[in-house]
Amino acid sequence: MANPEHLEILQAGVRVWNRWRVANGSTHPDLRAADLNGMDLAGFDLSQAYLSQANLSHAYLFEATLEKSNCQSANFSHCCLIGANLTKAYLANTNLFHAYLSQANLTQTYFGHANLVKANLSGSLIAQAYFGEADIQETDFTDVQNFGVLQLKLAHNSELAVLPTAPNL
Repeated sequence: MANPEHLEILQAGVRVWNRWRVANGSTHPDLRAADLNGMDLAGFDLSQAYLSQANLSHAYLFEATLEKSNCQSANFSHCCLIGANLTKAYLANTNLFHAYLSQANLTQTYFGHANLVKANLSGSLIAQAYFGEADIQETDFTDVQNFGVLQLKLAHNSELAVLPTAPNL
């Protein structure tokens, strides 16, 4: 369960939260299984946070930082992550159904077994991102940067994804 003190600071707003993060740099925020459904978390520094099993459905995380965060089995369905930094984030078994990740930094992000059906990754940086066993049906990969066909080789429904070109997967 989430740390009640961390939740209270988060609910105080982006300025309070980000100041607290700077002052407590070695703290890994514990927001496990937190209900953050529909919250405005734009610009929040959630780097190295524990967000496993958290509900972030319909949350607004525009340009938020989730670098090296643990989001295993979290729910990001219909979430706005436009311009977010998810470098080296762990999103195994995460629900990203119809999530907007356009212009996001997804370098070395782990999407193993994730649900990316109808997600929008257009214009994102996906260098060395892992999509093994992820469902990428109707996922939009147009204009992605550092795209390698082999990244999607182990994904499910890759033939139904919207790719920058029509490579032979």
